[in-house]
Amino acid sequence: MSEDYKVLEGLQPEHFQHPMDLAAIRSLKRVKGMDLFTKKFMELGFEKIMLIQNIGSCLRVSETQIPSIYKIYKEACDALEISPYPDLFIENSPFPNAYTYGYTRPFVVVTTGLIKDFSPEEVKFILGHELGHVKCGHTLYNTMAENLTLIIGFISDMTLGIGQLVTTGIQLALLEWSRKAEYSADRAGLLAVQNIDAASSALSKLLAPSKEIWQEINMEDIHQQAEEFEELGEDDLNKIYKFLSTLQLTHPWTIVRTKEINEWVNDGTYETVLSMDPEKLEEIAKKTEQLAANKTLCPDCGGELTWIEQYQRWYCYACEKYP
Repeated sequence: MSEDYKVLEGLQPEHFQHPMDLAAIRSLKRVKGMDLFTKKFMELGFEKIMLIQNIGSCLRVSETQIPSIYKIYKEACDALEISPYPDLFIENSPFPNAYTYGYTRPFVVVTTGLIKDFSPEEVKFILGHELGHVKCGHTLYNTMAENLTLIIGFISDMTLGIGQLVTTGIQLALLEWSRKAEYSADRAGLLAVQNIDAASSALSKLLAPSKEIWQEINMEDIHQQAEEFEELGEDDLNKIYKFLSTLQLTHPWTIVRTKEINEWVNDGTYETVLSMDPEKLEEIAKKTEQLAANKTLCPDCGGELTWIEQYQRWYCYACEKYP
């Protein structure tokens, strides 16, 4: 850990949360049937099932169990001011991956593949990303998004298929929010590692899961590829393809995440957050609020419309249509 590494005392979600995340979660909470959907999800006990599964089949990391990883995890928790530390488990899988699960007792899981192939700084970025979900209060809806198919199946069976109609809007809204939430989590990961090169290289490794390829990755070319991807949105047909292919995804395309995190650095906001200047942090929070609140109302139900980035149109999840 470098000498200028900072523990961000007083850090709050609004200091780094992406405005699209904030706007999307507010829209999600207003979707028709969301309260019932959430209640049913909690009754099904997914959190307890997954916790039991992880305790039974994964290694729990602690000061005495794999202390090298625990040290990295502790630093990330401290930097983001997260206490008590969520449980951390290591799952035996050759594929680089990490996820956060649970809502009353969230926990973080990383795979052996990620620990083996990522540098300590890259691991810290990934851990900070997962902790960002905890910091921003994403864990309930994140867990729901990961179990959408099962929950919808339960509700559909209970209501003889009628519930399927209600849950369609919830499903779209939940997945739309889930993709936006990743941008906030990436910012948290950067605040945890405080090294943009490590953040960018960690994301690039998710693009190309091969150690041999990673050794020849050129980050300038990655940034150029991200710019090129954004330019595809100028064509209406490409917008449609982009929308349709991401509709069922819980994460945005990794190349877009790379572009987003670098833009946050380049516009100076990241350094401002690191400074932890109270007045500047308040300005950031106000700007985020203004951007998140810049919504258009549905002419039919009066609810807030959500801007569907890939399709470049407003959408009403309550009415389940484009006005």
